[in-house]
Amino acid sequence: MALSAIILLISTGAASATTSSHQFHYIYSCYESNDVRVDVVFDDVVVAYADFNKEEMVMTVPELPKSIKEWKKRAYEIAKTSIAHCHSTLITAKGADPGSPMRQEAPDSFVYTRYEGEENVVNTLYCLAKHFYPPTIIFTWTKNGVEVTEGVFNLRYQHSADGTFHRISTLTFTPQEGDVYSCKVEHQASQQPLTRTWELKEKKRSSVSPAAVFFIVSLILCLMGIGTGVFFFNKQPN
Repeated sequence: MALSAIILLISTGAASATTSSHQFHYIYSCYESNDVRVDVVFDDVVVAYADFNKEEMVMTVPELPKSIKEWKKRAYEIAKTSIAHCHSTLITAKGADPGSPMRQEAPDSFVYTRYEGEENVVNTLYCLAKHFYPPTIIFTWTKNGVEVTEGVFNLRYQHSADGTFHRISTLTFTPQEGDVYSCKVEHQASQQPLTRTWELKEKKRSSVSPAAVFFIVSLILCLMGIGTGVFFFNKQPN
């Protein structure tokens, strides 16, 4: 199988304005398609990525130390240098061993909702694919077997500590009884697509009809009335 991606990790240390120290590093993802991805990881959390179209680093978390925010412009300049470096590294790697097999890790997937499912109430379905490599993965949502594209949003890839990736796809929807939603995950390391389904759980209904309840309550009241009458009858003097 042809080599399609190489992940390069360059780590540097940094001290924050507080007394505690932090670690940040760049993760370069180089692809045969000439695409290059650069993420900045701060204390094991992806805090920014390079947007080469906008020519800037895009922050992915709202709260960051001031020193990291000031470093944003310099970080993009560093990210730009990775483009040529990635291309030359790919050429060298393929020339050294053109038949080298690429690492393959098949994903696991799970489907869950943001809120407890309730009919006619807007909700969000999450489809999580984790522990996969290389990072290319495809999500497909269906409703009752028909593909759904409206309300679908795919979050960015995230790096895991073991070098694999995880990603989430979301679907905004309104549950209806009888509807079945599915999330299909396709990845080159999987022998077949992974499909997870979700449907609204039917609430348990009482097996006793209202008429039966009325009859039982009436019977109990009748028996209580008879019992009370017998009690007072026995209390009367002879």
